[in-house]
Amino acid sequence: MQEKVDIEHFKNFWIEQQKNAKHMDDKDALAHIENFIKNHNTCALATAAGDYVRCTPIEYTFMDGEFYLYSEGGNKFIGLEKNLNVSLAIFEYYGNKDDSHGLQVMGKAELYPPRCELFKKVLAFKGIPYDVMKAAKVDVALIRITPLVYEMYDTDFVKKGFDVRQIVRF
Repeated sequence: MQEKVDIEHFKNFWIEQQKNAKHMDDKDALAHIENFIKNHNTCALATAAGDYVRCTPIEYTFMDGEFYLYSEGGNKFIGLEKNLNVSLAIFEYYGNKDDSHGLQVMGKAELYPPRCELFKKVLAFKGIPYDVMKAAKVDVALIRITPLVYEMYDTDFVKKGFDVRQIVRF
């Protein structure tokens, strides 16, 4: 008979590890995290409802502390229809244990229709003329994600004398 995985042990690993971790000031951690976010433009967006889970690679725009994603549709909306709690991950190629950078974001999504003012504002921020989207053959929705928790695993933290994992809650 195969030995069972001790779920409690693994579920609580980071909770236990964080009890003695050296944390950065939230302001400094947030500056590091936002710099990481601004230096990337693609995330893996996880949506879910009941037994249905979807993880979609998608481009984002980060503006005023929030994530904005344009989408013409897809299965991510199955989850978003029933559950606006989302998670997204931004990460780099894993080279080795001394050079690892990744961010997990837990947040709340809101959906906006095409042609609303926020839709136009984000396009302008991206430098895309509204006429380009208006001329598109398909409608595109805007998804705004307000972060609730950032959890960053970054070996650069260790180089500064802090724990490899820093958490910022809003």
